[in-house]
Amino acid sequence: MKSLSFSDKEFLCQQIFDSHGPYWHVATPGASTEILFTSADDYRFGVTLMAESLYCCGVKTYSFSLMSNHLHNIAETREKQNCIDFLEHFASRLRRYSSEFKRNLDLSGFVCDPLPIDNLQSLRNNIVYVDRNQYVVNAAQTPYSNPWGSGFLYFGYSPSVIASTPFNSLSVRAKRNLSHSRNAEYPDYFTVRNGFIAPESFVDWKTGKSFFRDAHQYFNLLTKNREAYSEFAALYGDKFVLTDEEMYSAAVSLALKIFNVNQLNDLSDQQRKELARKMHFDYRAGNSQIHRILKLDKHWLKEVFPEAR
Repeated sequence: MKSLSFSDKEFLCQQIFDSHGPYWHVATPGASTEILFTSADDYRFGVTLMAESLYCCGVKTYSFSLMSNHLHNIAETREKQNCIDFLEHFASRLRRYSSEFKRNLDLSGFVCDPLPIDNLQSLRNNIVYVDRNQYVVNAAQTPYSNPWGSGFLYFGYSPSVIASTPFNSLSVRAKRNLSHSRNAEYPDYFTVRNGFIAPESFVDWKTGKSFFRDAHQYFNLLTKNREAYSEFAALYGDKFVLTDEEMYSAAVSLALKIFNVNQLNDLSDQQRKELARKMHFDYRAGNSQIHRILKLDKHWLKEVFPEAR
């Protein structure tokens, strides 16, 4: 069988993009929200609640990630209001869940203005950004090992080999314990794995993968799209953009471009300070990260970037 050309693959991806939509990036600002998930059980409920809220509000998802104090979701739904309803449902149920454990969450900041995604490349970038979100924050994670997101579904292993149980085959008590609700009625296609609704049963990962020409394109975006990540982080209010290794690589590239120096150790003190400003403003690097990479004085960094992370 003859393999498809680059242009053929791109044409097919564009056709699939055009046949779906509208697309939205729903992201709550972690900077204005307290810690929401403090344990594995909290995250398990969070994923289950993600599935429930999407289903109840008629929203499809291609990618999601739960962070300790916020969430990301690449959604498809006809009306923007459905995305807002999804967040309101999520917040209402999360508040009730937390009250079971004597926690009174302030979710006044758990809101967002869903951002439309209007072209294929932007959709690809947004999906990859969400898939790598936990990986950037936690050095122990990879985009494939995060259990509280959908990254493992993209060009990894087939979910068909993962054992899961249909939710509607559970006993009434088990359903209530998992959903923290007396009226847990989920669709037949929802399955359960490790105590929560399995992401592969509610994320449209098959269509999501078809937005990419192939695995090579996905991996290239996953590892070499620093500028887009920085722009997204600014839009969505994320604190973290790049891992130390990625930020180091960005710093080396900037040093070569600006100063024609290919070793950070060869930069003068003034050059390192100028580079620090670029890293802070262009790549949202925090003070600690800049200190680790450029070895600049922490007191100077705090004076120049007093509100930095």
